[in-house]
Amino acid sequence: MLSLFYMKVTHLYHSGCLIELEYHQLLFDYYQGELHLNNDKPLYVFVSHRHYDHYNPEIFQFNHPQITYILSNTLRHKHDAYYVDVHQTYQIDDLSISTLLSTDEGCAFLVHVENQTIYHAGDLNWWHWQGEPQADNDYQRNTYLQEIQSINEPIDLACVVVDIRQEKDYLLGLSAFLKHVQTKYILPIHYFDRYETTQLLLKETLDNPYHAKILPVIQQNQSFEIE
Repeated sequence: MLSLFYMKVTHLYHSGCLIELEYHQLLFDYYQGELHLNNDKPLYVFVSHRHYDHYNPEIFQFNHPQITYILSNTLRHKHDAYYVDVHQTYQIDDLSISTLLSTDEGCAFLVHVENQTIYHAGDLNWWHWQGEPQADNDYQRNTYLQEIQSINEPIDLACVVVDIRQEKDYLLGLSAFLKHVQTKYILPIHYFDRYETTQLLLKETLDNPYHAKILPVIQQNQSFEIE
């Protein structure tokens, strides 16, 4: 019998985050940052793709008694891990994990555990870059919308790309996500060191029909407790 809803979310750095639930820990796209792991709860380590800012081989050196690795099949190593493909659903222990196609490389994750649903985008985003060929930007738009519109259930926590390097287009992905996916909490990711992004984001007037709460990330290793 599960106890009351509990979730502690720690923004580690860039797109890396640690989510601690009542009985599980989920680590997504660890790149760097200070990790405080609970050895009494199993640890599930997710990697969305092989880019250096989403994958650090140090994950295989973690000192924890019960680790399970769930890795995009863009990483083919001789490690004991589950290698996942896009547009698939996997049952791993008591986690149900579905994958979406990234608009860059690898996958995004949709994880069901402890009666909660958690989304981590990896590099799935509406990447629109000024000066790129129109066909490329059209592909980004169409693929992103197709993927997020395939999410047909409420999300408790969504880790969504908000990248200020896109300049005036930095909200394209988040705005579409807010419109199409019923979400309780949004953790913005893909910040690098650009924490001024949060200040800009909180001043924006967003079309937010489901009243998602955006967690204000202002520094590395910042935690939020959600009840």
